[in-house]
Amino acid sequence: MAIVLGSGLAPVVRDRIDGTEVEYERLHAPVRTLAGHPGIAIAGTWAGKRVVAFCGRAHLYQGYGTAEVTYFVRLAAAAGAKTIVLTNAAGGLNPSFARGDLMLIADHLNVTGATPLQAGIPNPFLSMLGGYAPHLRVLARAHAGEAPLREGVYAGVRGPQYETAAEAEALRRLGADAVGMSTVLETLAARALGLDVLGISLITNLIAPGVGVEHEDVLAASAGAAHHLAALIEGVLSEL
Repeated sequence: MAIVLGSGLAPVVRDRIDGTEVEYERLHAPVRTLAGHPGIAIAGTWAGKRVVAFCGRAHLYQGYGTAEVTYFVRLAAAAGAKTIVLTNAAGGLNPSFARGDLMLIADHLNVTGATPLQAGIPNPFLSMLGGYAPHLRVLARAHAGEAPLREGVYAGVRGPQYETAAEAEALRRLGADAVGMSTVLETLAARALGLDVLGISLITNLIAPGVGVEHEDVLAASAGAAHHLAALIEGVLSEL
């Protein structure tokens, strides 16, 4: 299994993997790191399974193209991974969500204006029905434990600015339950390369009129709920 870790989610997973840390520079990977994205890969074992966890990712808003944004997915596929877990920190659009909830991604809206299927990845006419593997979501629900676990639609936007009230309302009307600046292009690449995808959003803030958000708030929320996410991933791993 390969895992891509979103903002602030690396430390708790790092502690659970028995393996070796590799700097992104040694992987010839995108290395323009951000706060909450350490820029290392951890290769080893977790719950008795071979795992590589990528601690940090590249984003369109950093000026990267789709090939760089999907670099770690393509690297994982080339190394033999069959399953990939894509995690992210997301803003909650669904009014029933709370800060600290985990959301299994059942589907997505690609609002980035980009696609990796034109960047050397095969199968450009890819069907995305069932793009987030139902059997992996079943396993995730079975191992959620005490974590507040939701399920919904993730809207992927380019960023880096957070949404206006009008943009948030438009995304709600389109059917989105959460919004973030990653994941959708990685999912497209993973499916084109034959990987099963489990997508998990950590709801770090709620997007509502009069509610502000700062990146530091996102990192703080990630740190507070990351152990729930790690336990869920470990449970899924144990059954693969």
